Amino acid sequence: MDGLDAEVAAGFRQAMRRLTATVSLITTHHQGVRTGMAVTAVQSVAMDPATLLICVNQSASISVPLRERGRFAVNMLHLAHAELVPIFSGKLKGEARFEHGLWTSQEDVPVLVDAQAAIVCDVVGTSGIGSHDVIFGRVRWVRVREEISPLLYENGRVARSEPLPLAG
Repeated sequence: MDGLDAEVAAGFRQAMRRLTATVSLITTHHQGVRTGMAVTAVQSVAMDPATLLICVNQSASISVPLRERGRFAVNMLHLAHAELVPIFSGKLKGEARFEHGLWTSQEDVPVLVDAQAAIVCDVVGTSGIGSHDVIFGRVRWVRVREEISPLLYENGRVARSEPLPLAG
């Protein structure tokens, strides 16, 4: 990486720390093994048909099982799930991650029972860019929690949302 690329990369990293996003756990089940990771790269793509995208580092332990299985869940975290972020970010590995939180199976993938929202998708497309795969998922099942209190990630740490008073 030359000086200009290093400068752009450093600036980009700082800019992305200012992009607040909901923390989700991406999970799948393949060949009898559950895998999962914490992400903020989840985005709605279309409503008809209901489709979203996730971004996964190709070196992540979930990368190959997710592509081979072709199905995954996006478990959007609630404030009560802050302790799951380090667990699914590398503190624990493999099946040990699922010893934390209350898990069930929906459409044959792991779903966090009390997630802010849980969405099960079938992989309908993948595109590689640099170190990551952009994975498109067609939604096949959704469950939402009534109370809205998402766990956010901002400036390198978890955060909460807070309604703003209306200007009047």
